[in-house]
Amino acid sequence: MATDITTSRREGGIELLRISCPERRNILDAASYARLIEALDAAEADAEVKVLVITGSENCFTAGNDLNDYKALANAESVPAIAFLRRLRAFPKPVVAAAEGLALGLGTSILLHCDFAYAGHSTRFCLPFVNLALTPLGATTYLLPRLAGGKATTAMLMLGQPFTAARAGELGLITDVAPDGKALMQALDCAERLVAKPFDTLLAIKALLRESDDAAVEGAFAREERRLLERCGSPEAQGAIDAFFARRGR
Repeated sequence: MATDITTSRREGGIELLRISCPERRNILDAASYARLIEALDAAEADAEVKVLVITGSENCFTAGNDLNDYKALANAESVPAIAFLRRLRAFPKPVVAAAEGLALGLGTSILLHCDFAYAGHSTRFCLPFVNLALTPLGATTYLLPRLAGGKATTAMLMLGQPFTAARAGELGLITDVAPDGKALMQALDCAERLVAKPFDTLLAIKALLRESDDAAVEGAFAREERRLLERCGSPEAQGAIDAFFARRGR
């Protein structure tokens, strides 16, 4: 079953981008990333769009990358997920995320590239790459230490354990914790406040905030992509992914 990527327009120039396939916890694959990039391209080109809000379904933001795609990357030259995150990083307009339920792997990494992020109280986050003998992606190894500090980042990436929305807030990964089921409402409220501001000034502020890190972030994207492709082709990672599927009866 494919994951739907849909957009809808709200009042005032707010574009809502929704990831939806609750039966599979909104997992993302190469086709999903292509549609996400198309949505970002369209939102950037549309002068009526002032703010983009990214969300999932009511009980899940996204459980991250389809593991079948990781297996297929063994002989690949690039990573579709990283192409999407690069595009999200380059998106010039304000981006607000709303997460409920689960934000796993790439679902957590996406938030590093959003300007604001809100999560329901019961949302669980995790960067479980190590559990699959994989390495992180999306400039996580550069951006996350700057938010959370070196020791906290090392624990998240080397232990691969889940953490709460409250902890995500403490680490600076999200803007605020919302009551369960209210993350999107808070994200839309933030978007409404943003569209009331001078638009060109918002663009200038976002550009200034990101320009000083652009080279370092792109370097991290490239390093992580090379290392992830190496890991995807390793017997260790292929075996870990096969074991994961075996535990789920596949």
